[in-house]
Amino acid sequence: MIKNERQYKITRSEADEVRVAISELERAPLPEGLSAEMRELQMQALSGTLGDFEAELADFDALHDATLIEATGIGEFPTALIRARIARGLTQRELADRLGIAEQSIQRYEAGDYAGVSFARLVEIAEALAVTVHYDVRLASAS
Repeated sequence: MIKNERQYKITRSEADEVRVAISELERAPLPEGLSAEMRELQMQALSGTLGDFEAELADFDALHDATLIEATGIGEFPTALIRARIARGLTQRELADRLGIAEQSIQRYEAGDYAGVSFARLVEIAEALAVTVHYDVRLASAS
């Protein structure tokens, strides 16, 4: 998941490099000792990598128009907070300013997907992002 503009730029650059590699591989004559099947495997690998990059870029771009961030379980709450920050158009620095903490703290929190962050801090972050959380707590049937 792309979490900030820096990662977005890096991913976009890497996608461009893969596009160039695909183009060069398509134009280049088949090197001696390389079978057509092996070349096709190389193309498939590069195409798969490009597809992954493009999906991540599209996901990040789509967040800018999002009004609903879905999380199907409490374990997805940290990712939902990151996605909500992006959807709000806030940088990590701007979120940190709203919380009165260092930007590096937000960077560290997000890099670790908020692992080890207290519930109270998660609530503060959700409030700073002005998100409303709706969650059903369902009890498993007793056996």
